Amino acid sequence: MQFELTPLALPNDYAETILPLATLKAHLSFTAEETEFDGLIEAYRDAAIDMVERYCGVRLSPIEDAVVRLESLPSPLDLGVWPVTAIKAITWLDDNGDEVTGDAADWRIIRRGTIGLKPGRTLPAGIGGGVEITFDAGFETPPPALVQAARLFVGHNFLHREAVITGTISGEIPLGFRDLCARYRIPVI
Repeated sequence: MQFELTPLALPNDYAETILPLATLKAHLSFTAEETEFDGLIEAYRDAAIDMVERYCGVRLSPIEDAVVRLESLPSPLDLGVWPVTAIKAITWLDDNGDEVTGDAADWRIIRRGTIGLKPGRTLPAGIGGGVEITFDAGFETPPPALVQAARLFVGHNFLHREAVITGTISGEIPLGFRDLCARYRIPVI
């Protein structure tokens, strides 16, 4: 089944709440007074958090009103991101093309990013397509391993800003990123 997770409008301070600039500057051995590279560090931080979230299929901080669009409504259903914390709304088009609002209370969070019908509930009849599910997701406190993976990714990108480096020994990068993310990543088979 194919689905589309609508691009999320994250709050402007989303990355700062996960990995503050001051923490990254200390990690990169800058003092608070050294501000020359603040913009670059923030850009690398935003990219690193995005990388960790996409690689692991998670949200490191709470988000509200994420929307996933589908053509059918199976149960169980993987929403493509975890941890899901609330199912807020489910709508679909019926066989006549009219929008129908389902009862979000009929659904429960099974595990990680998977939802399913509560026991005794059945899938509604007459779903013609155009299903939209609105939900909340994200960790209240980001896992330290994933924050560290983002920190390492920032450090690597800051030190290696060019696409080509000459005169060095090549090796896999970024250091430890996969190991730190491995426990949180859902393997793709």
